[in-house]
Amino acid sequence: MRSDAGIDEGHLIAGHYRLVSKIGSGAMGVVWRARDERLDRMVAVKQLLVQPGLSAEETDNARRRAMREGRIAARLQHPNAITLYDVAEHNGDPCLVMEYLPSQSLAEILADRGPLPPREVAAIGAQIAAALSAAHTVGITHRDIKPGNVLITDSGVAKITDFGISRAVGDVQVTRTGMLAGTPAYFAPEVARGNDIGGPTSDVFSLGATLYDAVEGQPPFGTSDNPLALLHAAAAGEVIPPRQAGPLTALLMTMLRRDPRERPNMAQVGTALAGLAAGRAPAVPAVRAAAAAPTARTQKVDHGHTPPPRPAASYPRPAPAGTTRQKQQPVKRKRSPVLLVLLLIVVIGGGGYGVYRLIDDRPGNSAGSGSGTGGASGGSGGGSGGSSSSSASSSSPAAPTTTPPDGTVELGQAGQLVVNYFVGSDDLQNRWNMLSPGAQAGWGSRAEFDNHWKQYPRMYSNTARGAGQDPDKAWRVSIQVTYAQGRTEQRIVRVTKIGGELKIDAVVR
Repeated sequence: MRSDAGIDEGHLIAGHYRLVSKIGSGAMGVVWRARDERLDRMVAVKQLLVQPGLSAEETDNARRRAMREGRIAARLQHPNAITLYDVAEHNGDPCLVMEYLPSQSLAEILADRGPLPPREVAAIGAQIAAALSAAHTVGITHRDIKPGNVLITDSGVAKITDFGISRAVGDVQVTRTGMLAGTPAYFAPEVARGNDIGGPTSDVFSLGATLYDAVEGQPPFGTSDNPLALLHAAAAGEVIPPRQAGPLTALLMTMLRRDPRERPNMAQVGTALAGLAAGRAPAVPAVRAAAAAPTARTQKVDHGHTPPPRPAASYPRPAPAGTTRQKQQPVKRKRSPVLLVLLLIVVIGGGGYGVYRLIDDRPGNSAGSGSGTGGASGGSGGGSGGSSSSSASSSSPAAPTTTPPDGTVELGQAGQLVVNYFVGSDDLQNRWNMLSPGAQAGWGSRAEFDNHWKQYPRMYSNTARGAGQDPDKAWRVSIQVTYAQGRTEQRIVRVTKIGGELKIDAVVR
């Protein structure tokens, strides 16, 4: 059989690597199972596959990347990382000779079995985290952690492979300016936004996303056939709360935090996963919290990089463990009505504020058009900031919004709930009650939720828009939030219905 790389089974590479059969192929090349006739052992040979039509510069870059993979992989020796044996050459192109591991990728296992039990996922993750922690110690970040790059033997040994786009400290960046390498479904938000090429904390996020996929049956941002849609979803950084993770939930949500400063390091992750795999009580690593109220000198303001609203994507319910994962079918996206929420902030006595709202639900203006229109906020939009004679601040806190009798979620009400969550009330109990059980579990504890929001006693917003509707009729609402310190962020918030009430179904930090 002749391969796409122009070589055959039985071909001899570098004088002593006899090709036996093709294992697989990808963007970087084709991988063969081969016999090392000199040492009488089976090896894996990865040959660079230069795509037709590349310029001389692009071809040279591809070859340099393959050589970099060899140099970087040679620096890492760990029982849970595929070992590099040699760098050979064939017709001027580099061939990486690596340990051959009879195994399946985690992606193949998930396709066969569907979502896995949390303890099994923890055992896999603990091994991969150990290898990545060792890589980080010697200055290497992987940058493409995903189920396809995790190999698992029949005995349960897991190894990380494919350091093709990894980066070592002091290396020159090989990818072209403006190019992102990796898999968007597992990108950390800072990588998706282009703010960072990906460091150790980005690897932590990507491992968390991989383990989330293994236990939930889909990546944390959902699925889409459109890479740009996934990139936008990753940039927004709002993770769908896990529903099947059980004891893994708190650790996963810590690894998947939007702010890289709030994630644990890989060694902490490995320790926590090993404990979960052994059946010990969940323990979330203590993480140095980001500054609660950064000064103007240290506060990072993300100007010009606000992620766009994420398009609606398919978020099917994961199949129960033991069932076969079905191939995702493209979902026809409906043109989403635009929810426009205008907020006028009026500063009042005692450091508080009132909120005036105008909601225009297009088209038809039928959903939410009568909610708080043109008047001071009250009732469900209660003000905050302490006691005041102003009606805006003396209103009772917002009660959870209920769905209409037919059970549908109206966009206007979904937007109103999101507005209330951010700026409608400083009553933490009320804000907590707006969350779905999954979102509450994603915070780890009520104390962590309270401690986070106490850092931000005042928040402002001027626009909120519908960002798409999911197949389960939940809405995604995009809202721009300005904190008192001057930092502005675009947030995408999922609102669903549970027991006849609208609930925020995302861990919104």
